[in-house]
Amino acid sequence: MGGEPRTHIDFSGAGCTSCPAKDTCTTAAYRVLTLLPREEHELLQQRRAEQQTEEWKKRYHTRAGVEGSISQAVRRSGTRRTRYRGLAKTSLAQVLTAAALNLYRLDAWWTGPPLGTTRVSHYEQLVLSLAA
Repeated sequence: MGGEPRTHIDFSGAGCTSCPAKDTCTTAAYRVLTLLPREEHELLQQRRAEQQTEEWKKRYHTRAGVEGSISQAVRRSGTRRTRYRGLAKTSLAQVLTAAALNLYRLDAWWTGPPLGTTRVSHYEQLVLSLAA
């Protein structure tokens, strides 16, 4: 796939349906695993371990805020696509969208609606349930 070395393991539907851990594993009819080459896997594990350090979390904190702002702009006003043609109209639309988001945030600050939650994947739910 894409010329990159990968190992794909497909579990048969019959094997998954009879598995005793099926309820805690996946809701899919069958399971597919993709394994990276050892070097890539070890590098990925190293990077994930780095992400648990306080230094990394401190550096990422700013980006997380920016990503949250972009996500809010996309969800609230559909800023991925502009409704206008031309740089002047598009720029004005971006400024007005930013102002509207600031007003929305001020309202949220003053009235205190509950904050949204982050989606937890099925795999992460499984890991959390096994860790508990």
